[in-house]
Amino acid sequence: MSSESVKHGLSFTRRKFMGAALAAGAVTTLPGCKFVAGSGSNTIPEPPDFPPGIELYQQGFINWARETKVSGVWSCSPVTADDVVTLANWAKANNYRLRPFGSGHGFAPTLIPRGDSGENILLVHTHDFMNQITVNATEEIKSVTVGAGAYIEDICAELELYDLGLYHTTAPGGISIAGALAMNTHGAATPMTGETLQPGHSWGTLSNLPLAITAVVWDDAQGQYALRTFQRDEPGIGPLLTCLARAFITEVKLQVGPNLKIRCQSHTGHDIAELLATPETQTENSFANMSANYGTTDIIWYPLSSKQTCWVKTWTVTPEKPDSAREVFEPYTLSDGVTMAPLAADVLSSALRTYPKLAVAQYNTQSVKGVDSLMANEDPETKLNDLWGSAYTQTLYVQPLTPRVTVAAWGVIVSRDNVQRALSDFYQFFTQLVADFKSRGLYPYTGPVELRAHGLDNPADILMPNAVEPIFSGARPHPDHPEKDTVIWYAINNNVDQPDAAEFNTKLEQWFISHYSTYGIVRPEWTKCYAYSEDGPFGGGWSNDEVLLETFPDTWRTGYPAESNWDAGVAMLNSYDPHRVFTNTHLDKLFPVS
Repeated sequence: MSSESVKHGLSFTRRKFMGAALAAGAVTTLPGCKFVAGSGSNTIPEPPDFPPGIELYQQGFINWARETKVSGVWSCSPVTADDVVTLANWAKANNYRLRPFGSGHGFAPTLIPRGDSGENILLVHTHDFMNQITVNATEEIKSVTVGAGAYIEDICAELELYDLGLYHTTAPGGISIAGALAMNTHGAATPMTGETLQPGHSWGTLSNLPLAITAVVWDDAQGQYALRTFQRDEPGIGPLLTCLARAFITEVKLQVGPNLKIRCQSHTGHDIAELLATPETQTENSFANMSANYGTTDIIWYPLSSKQTCWVKTWTVTPEKPDSAREVFEPYTLSDGVTMAPLAADVLSSALRTYPKLAVAQYNTQSVKGVDSLMANEDPETKLNDLWGSAYTQTLYVQPLTPRVTVAAWGVIVSRDNVQRALSDFYQFFTQLVADFKSRGLYPYTGPVELRAHGLDNPADILMPNAVEPIFSGARPHPDHPEKDTVIWYAINNNVDQPDAAEFNTKLEQWFISHYSTYGIVRPEWTKCYAYSEDGPFGGGWSNDEVLLETFPDTWRTGYPAESNWDAGVAMLNSYDPHRVFTNTHLDKLFPVS
């Protein structure tokens, strides 16, 4: 095999077939149905003077959480980056907005906001054709160059052929790389005591890995949109590293490192009060000590189950296979059997809203029974509680057919020494908040909670000199607080449109902002839900303008250089797209004209 490879048209495995079918079902009113332009079956006006040679079709749109639904939206599937340039110039001339669509796996309203009619919007599907993968194994800095629509699972699988990989990934692998960068996605990654980061890897988010990004930007000299490649040492790349889909990325060159072997151990027997104990009462089974002893640690906690069950996972770099571990060669083994078809998820969601007192308890009971059963299996050939293999076979574990939820989520940046304190404080407040609502006969929350941590987006992890920080990354270091080196992500999984959830999440978010201000920095997890108000529409998310437009942006303003703070980043994004082709009503509010 040569030292470099180019993959065009990835292999169509059974898993890919299922993923494609699910993706089709997620964005059409009838699963798999496309109404091709000019077929006579279209139900909305056809875009005028559409560029020839680019496939145009009508589909419905349903976001991944199945809460945003638009009956008819025009979509297209460009083959090349030049096609996207053509689309951008057409959109400018015809008053259309382009929304880059990889897999659509997200919660935030960065594609089509809830309540939007879809009028004059064109979804641009990148995974259909813009999915090439080139491994640059002979270059001094090992890297992979990928099209915008390449999925993380495919990138990792190709890297493994060259004994290269990523330290950690998102839990689901069916996410496009451009979407992953746009939304600042991450996994979990904290070093165990004495662990050294190997060259090419990072403990930060995926936004910290690009060496170069190619995007469609406005060219004043040409008077039109054109392709431009930004290198990691150029200041202009800063806002593109986490752009919230306010720009259209067509290609990414990612730094990669050696293919690590990782052991993933899972348990459900831990006591949540011990895991999240105060620093004064913590034990060897508390989160901070487990992280120090095993490395990356993740907790999925079911606070509404009878025993407050928690599923604890640790990922430890382990070069040689332990005798007790089961070797695996494919991702998603850890969640084997944890699946739910979208229509079944809709039925469950309705039951949780309609009969919360009964359904919430039953849902948690069944969920815990399923996880307990999986972890109890000790058969050496099929067990899931002790796995070993290449990094991506361990870190990719959320399958496409997973229960659909909405997620309120925030990141809190603290010093590593304060991780246990921050988790304990949350545990005490959250437990009381749930109890307060229950005492009122209200069930605004269905569970579970996921808690995980990783390092910050340190530009020193990049082997290219003078690497620029991702301006809008939730894990961006603060220049005035170098001691704050770890971000904890708090993900509050909940049923879509659960009654009283807006009040619940508003109280929780306000506590986050006020409480952690004394020793941490609170930021939104961009891909999920935040900025709540009790009387806001659609569950209250993104409706608190003070939080969305002032409180959170200020965490990227205060203390940062004027040329790379929040306002500078907004100005750069606006300069790349002055005609606002790559935006929507939500992004217009978040990134207004300067």
